[in-house]
Amino acid sequence: MAKLFLRDACYDGIKNVEERKMQNKPQHEALVKEANKRIEKNRIRYATAYKNAGSYLGK
Repeated sequence: MAKLFLRDACYDGIKNVEERKMQNKPQHEALVKEANKRIEKNRIRYATAYKNAGSYLGK
């Protein structure tokens, strides 16, 4: 069995680093909402195309 060698930072963490929480700004949230709408729109479009492709392939 192989032995895995890890650096000290894996055990002790990285020193002299501040921990911060991510802050979502309204602009960021608007972009996320728009991206999710586009993803869902394309997901529906692909599902429709897949369904229609079955009739062309004779399935």
